[in-house]
Amino acid sequence: MKIKHLLIISLGGIFLSSCVYVGVMEIKTPPDINLQIVQNSGVMKITTTGSRKCRVENQGNGCIHIDAGDMGLIVFKLSAQPAWSLKEIEICKGNTNENKDCNLNVWERMEFSATDDIGSKILLPNANGVIHLKPLSEDLVKFILLDQNRIKQEYYYRVQACNSDTGECLWADPPIENGGMGGRGGGGHD
Repeated sequence: MKIKHLLIISLGGIFLSSCVYVGVMEIKTPPDINLQIVQNSGVMKITTTGSRKCRVENQGNGCIHIDAGDMGLIVFKLSAQPAWSLKEIEICKGNTNENKDCNLNVWERMEFSATDDIGSKILLPNANGVIHLKPLSEDLVKFILLDQNRIKQEYYYRVQACNSDTGECLWADPPIENGGMGGRGGGGHD
């Protein structure tokens, strides 16, 4: 009797597990986001062309589009005089500075993490969507952002670089379009 029940339970488990889709998310590496301080202008510009997959209003200015079912490893590189370094990144829901919502719940915060080339530390956004990059290096000119892309959402984010000699800080703000997990438990399809 016990063997019969065990056999029925096992077959039922096999049947149910065959109905569940377990997806594999690929890690994509979009083009690096290159940031350049324009000398004596008070401007940090993005020199990376945006993805052609981005919506028309987001194309240009370094827009990154992560397809449904993929994760993104996004590399940020600063080109500037030695006094300049990357200090923080702010990640908000929305697509412009005017409509951004930077109050991220714990699940939205876990969508993103930042590290350096060697992965010495992992930094997560705080409740206001800010990742302070100083723990990675005082003179940081390159960092990697992991976008897990589990939630279908358009993110407005901006990166800050500061000059240690003058105290001047500048921002650049390329958009991210997340396709989410598609039909695999996250957001919908594009």
